[in-house]
Amino acid sequence: MAAPVAQGTTVPATVRPGLDPWLVHMIAAPAVFALLVILPVQHPPYPVRCGLGLLIWMAWWWLKRPVHIAVTGLLPLVAISIVGALPMSQILPAYSDELVILLVGANILTTTWDRWALDRRLALVTIASVGTSPRRQITIWFLVSVAFATLLPRVVVAATLIPIVVAMLRFVGIEDLWESWPGTALVLAISFGSSLGGFLTPLGGAPNLLAMEFVQNMVTHHEFLFTTWITHLLPLAAASIGAVLIYANFAFTFEESALPGTRSYFVKELESLGPMGRQERWALGLFIAAVVLAFGRISFKTLVPGFTPAFAFLSCALLTFVIRPKGEKLLEWEYAQKKMMWGLFYVFAGGSALGLVLNKTGTAEYIARGIVPYASHGFVLTITIFALITIIVAQIMSNVASMAIMVPIAIGVAQTLHLNAMPLVYVVIAASHCGFMLPSSSGSAAVAAGYGINLRQMLIKGAWAALICLVVIVISAYLAATFWPGFLTA
Repeated sequence: MAAPVAQGTTVPATVRPGLDPWLVHMIAAPAVFALLVILPVQHPPYPVRCGLGLLIWMAWWWLKRPVHIAVTGLLPLVAISIVGALPMSQILPAYSDELVILLVGANILTTTWDRWALDRRLALVTIASVGTSPRRQITIWFLVSVAFATLLPRVVVAATLIPIVVAMLRFVGIEDLWESWPGTALVLAISFGSSLGGFLTPLGGAPNLLAMEFVQNMVTHHEFLFTTWITHLLPLAAASIGAVLIYANFAFTFEESALPGTRSYFVKELESLGPMGRQERWALGLFIAAVVLAFGRISFKTLVPGFTPAFAFLSCALLTFVIRPKGEKLLEWEYAQKKMMWGLFYVFAGGSALGLVLNKTGTAEYIARGIVPYASHGFVLTITIFALITIIVAQIMSNVASMAIMVPIAIGVAQTLHLNAMPLVYVVIAASHCGFMLPSSSGSAAVAAGYGINLRQMLIKGAWAALICLVVIVISAYLAATFWPGFLTA
């Protein structure tokens, strides 16, 4: 029999009974969801309470990880089928979205890199060219992402660039991105850059074209020119990009001033690989072909309207199982299924499904309209309120949905208050591209999360980045409206 503990003796913390943190997170998150669902109140409405509950549940589990983040991505299917807030036919498309297909195609293509060590070569070329300084790497990848996102949807940019960064990190011994500051920082740099680059030009994605349509139909009743978009949004875009780039370089503290290894070591390693083999050239060529097809879609869009970037990537990916340089297939399915990041697809789909739930249940609009009445007390306060609302909405749903909700609200409020709607529209467009915090914020954030970066850091660093953008957008819009009369027009 164990000896009794003497009176006054402190029991060691290691043997004190207590609740298992894993069990707390497993029970508390769905309990909050259930409580919101069963509350016997009329306001907020039942669908909105379901949406809020699902948002809390998924965000909680994504941050605390009592289960794998891919498992959390499947929650909308179970939760909505039980509470019936929406028909399941409205949720299921998120799990077969074209962007999921794009991710599958990109993942197969980069798995081919792994098969023939092309990822090793690309990693060595990148490090040897850019250098081993994490801060320099952050700057380069951020700016490259911004540049690509001016022409491509952000998810295409993220799906193209993040695998290259992950290959580079694995080469220097960084496998677990969740525990790696440099790994999380570099992937977030791409996520932030691709999000912000998306509103430099109207070609940055469907939400931009949607905003243009709202302006044409509800405000100007004439064509919203591409040149107008670029010139009028440039002050807000340039200020936001510059501010977040500076922040990204100081947001992460690194124990070492460089990635493991020296530049001369990586150069020697690259030289030791010798010339690129035929299999490597095919693997790289197929990936480049997919990117070119995605970029050049405008040239053949009328000829093959259904051949979107998603199917361009998938087509090139399927060729890896067919092409046989030197009599050997580029990729075998048995090899691919072991190497592919299956969880990536479910995290992305789960984020999209959450956005659909928040949009279709009216949850996002409920949050937005609750704050709108405060937007009638002067120009600065009005643009601040709309920037704040839009950024909040952008953290929980895609920028397409954010734009679809917030642009009509901004125009309607401006017309009701007899204000010029265009400054509000420009502010909303800019703020809707600042979704950084959660996998449901944007396609690029979902891709980043799927590769296993630290979601707590995504939340914290993304919140600061969003706050910085809020301040910068408001100041830039105020200065543009004050000193540039053309900013008030479309």
